[in-house]
Amino acid sequence: MIRIFLEMKAQYIKTEMEYSANFWMMLFSGVLTRLVSMAAPFVIYSNLPDIAGWKRDEIYLILSFLFIAEGLCSVLFEGIWQMPAMVFDGKFDCILSRPVSPLFQVISYGMGLQGISVFLVGAVSLPVFLKRLDLFHPLGVVLSLFFVLCGTLLCMSIYLMGNCVVFWFDAGGRTTIPYTVSQVGQYARYPLEIYPNIMRFLLLFLVPYGFICVVPVEILRGSAAWTECFGVAGVSAVFFLVARAVFYRGIRHYESVGM
Repeated sequence: MIRIFLEMKAQYIKTEMEYSANFWMMLFSGVLTRLVSMAAPFVIYSNLPDIAGWKRDEIYLILSFLFIAEGLCSVLFEGIWQMPAMVFDGKFDCILSRPVSPLFQVISYGMGLQGISVFLVGAVSLPVFLKRLDLFHPLGVVLSLFFVLCGTLLCMSIYLMGNCVVFWFDAGGRTTIPYTVSQVGQYARYPLEIYPNIMRFLLLFLVPYGFICVVPVEILRGSAAWTECFGVAGVSAVFFLVARAVFYRGIRHYESVGM
């Protein structure tokens, strides 16, 4: 399955590279938008010594984890964002007719070009700021890789649950709910301490972007116990199982366009 998955992604890259100008423009735009977003902490910290006890490099470390998770999800699981269009256009009928896991087919479908550049920005900045914070040691590197894996799985699960609403709501192949959820998650770019309790609860348990990027940095900087690693893994596993259950529950509710 993994070999087939990687071969399908390789074919998508070859297809996109047939239009080389579009390919490089998408990569450039992805890098540019992330660099612009990284400029905000620079401006803020030019006027403030810290935010709720957090230094600028720690904020950049939060952004690095977030960029890597979002980039990998776009590259590996872009098909999740295509689900509403598949349902509306009738392509989901083809998925259900094949003797292969529908979830595997969905996550294998397509690839986001901007995700490559988003991932690269995060992958380059992560070791840089680990080193600047004196966290670039074997334990810090191993934990960072662990957090990247958990964060990517959690990010994918959030996207999947958000896009599964198409099975219950006919929105003409478009729904704003997944994008709204994604935008709410962007508030996790900054320490959760600066938000009111209701917002912290939202970013930790309802739209748990906090476990993608904030909690990992809290563990690495020592403001959270190492045992919180089990919490990160547990939340990622639970949300994946819930997302999978929601997806297959949605299939049971799905009605073909021909019915």
